[in-house]
Amino acid sequence: MERPFRRAAAHGQRLRVWLVRGLAAIGLKDEYFLVLLAVAIGGATGLGAHIFYRLLETAFDLAYDPVKGVFQGHIGLLIVLPTVGGLVVGLITRFFAREAKGHGVPEVMDAILRGGGVIRPRVSVVKSVASALSIGSGGSAGTEGPIVQIGAAIGSTAGQLFNVSRRQMGVLVACGVAGGISAIFNAPIAGVLFALEIFLKDFSFRTFSPVVFSSVLSASLTHILRGEGDKPIFHIDPNAFPGELFRITELPCYAVLGVLCAAAAVIFIRVLYKAEDISEVIPIPEPLKPALGALLLGVGGWLFVLTAGDNPMPVFFGNGYPMIEHALSNDLLTMGTGFLLATFAMKVLATSLTLGSGGSGGIFAPSLLMGVSVGGAFGLVLHSLGLIDQSHVLAYALVGMAATVAGTTHAPLTAIVILYELTREPRVILPIMFAAIVATAGARLLCRQSIYTLKLHRRGIRMGTLADLTILRRITADQVHITPAQFVHPEDTLQRLLELAEESEAPDFVVVDDQSVYQGLVVADDIKTALLQPEAVPLLLVGELLRSGVPSVRPDETLDVVLDKFARCDVHSLPLTSQHDDTHIEGLITRQSVMSAYHKELAQLAG
Repeated sequence: MERPFRRAAAHGQRLRVWLVRGLAAIGLKDEYFLVLLAVAIGGATGLGAHIFYRLLETAFDLAYDPVKGVFQGHIGLLIVLPTVGGLVVGLITRFFAREAKGHGVPEVMDAILRGGGVIRPRVSVVKSVASALSIGSGGSAGTEGPIVQIGAAIGSTAGQLFNVSRRQMGVLVACGVAGGISAIFNAPIAGVLFALEIFLKDFSFRTFSPVVFSSVLSASLTHILRGEGDKPIFHIDPNAFPGELFRITELPCYAVLGVLCAAAAVIFIRVLYKAEDISEVIPIPEPLKPALGALLLGVGGWLFVLTAGDNPMPVFFGNGYPMIEHALSNDLLTMGTGFLLATFAMKVLATSLTLGSGGSGGIFAPSLLMGVSVGGAFGLVLHSLGLIDQSHVLAYALVGMAATVAGTTHAPLTAIVILYELTREPRVILPIMFAAIVATAGARLLCRQSIYTLKLHRRGIRMGTLADLTILRRITADQVHITPAQFVHPEDTLQRLLELAEESEAPDFVVVDDQSVYQGLVVADDIKTALLQPEAVPLLLVGELLRSGVPSVRPDETLDVVLDKFARCDVHSLPLTSQHDDTHIEGLITRQSVMSAYHKELAQLAG
């Protein structure tokens, strides 16, 4: 597989050079090559989303279809089916692509931040199959995580085939992400915002335009393949709740709902990661952990059906869309506050068991169900107190969906737009905007990390929100001017350092042992301090001035990581290692050279 891919990449690189030259001949910059690739990525992602959608439908029908499914109302199978699905998913992810387990979005973010946007092509296939089996067998998860990873893998594969730069690779991955969200939710605008707000954090035209092209092409192709046209995922009967769904006097109520949704989002985040922590320490083979989580989920579903009596399918199984559809109709008024709050609690637990144990799926659909439950329950309480009309209860369910997604992802723009595109309900857009911002602010106060960035934070990866940080992440250390290093040994004298400093004007010295293995740094400030006592100069050795805790820099590390190392060590230069040997030093990288590279990139973007 690797050799054919390399041959394809060689042809792709030649094609890229030919296309870039052709664009230049007609007066277009090479950035327009990204637009051409974005169109191809959008089409491929739309096709991939359609295949994934059909896989998911097939898996669910085989398990739970009333006519041809295995379930047929035998509640004991509520335990068996998810467990079997979890076992197969565990085996698939363990032996084919470990990054396909969980909700997937942090893995894509990690690939952009630390891996240069490189994602193995097989991830798209493994994620499709694993997520379809996990959700289709009853696992509590959504389609957003899988389609993000599938689209990102398609975008990354295109970038690898055409050997694009690291900066361009991130944009292509974002094109795949936008195309995936656009196709699976029929939400092209939200797909663009999701890719830019969560992954790139860059809304410049050069980034924005390729992502838009990919999103539009993906959604258009999906309309053709599904044959359903431009229809929202959730249909709301306009006659069910006639009249205005928002009054300005209700803003304080929506503020309270925003706070409640922020708390609900943080509860979900905490429980999910607690489930992951518990799963990590359970002493069983890795492939069995998703099966164990699914087994516990199945037991919960079995108990739920025994308690509910006439409902053969637990509402917290699968992506939860049927329950959301019911909550967005007249049925909401008959559900009861207790049932809605119980649904929220069970969905939190079910999703945490599924994804925390290593199942495959996303967190978006579960967040929507949690939000409609919290918002609907709050609306029913307000109605029972005589504070709102019966016809306004639905509005709180709708707003709760957007606010919970915003609180979970810390992405209010995406939450606002995608809720509109999912329902096409314009009457509550103002309270949705208001409550989403309140929920995001409240969630950030309670938990500084989103459900996506918390996993990265645990890995020691810092996420920023500013455009300048995005620029720093586009540049790697090997793109910065390197100063030649002066090497000394711990047994060398200070006098020897002074002679080298006079000959080379080097401010800092790299200390290595007899095998040329890096030991630390002697910096100019420490040499100046030693010179304050001239009588000690003949007696001091390099080993006594050595700073052994100064870290080295790898050539593939981005400049945000390099600056973080500078800040922690308070030095003016850091040693740069060899590409293939972390113990061998190639030269020194200085603060000035880092900032020069940053300003150069900034000037190119401005031009």
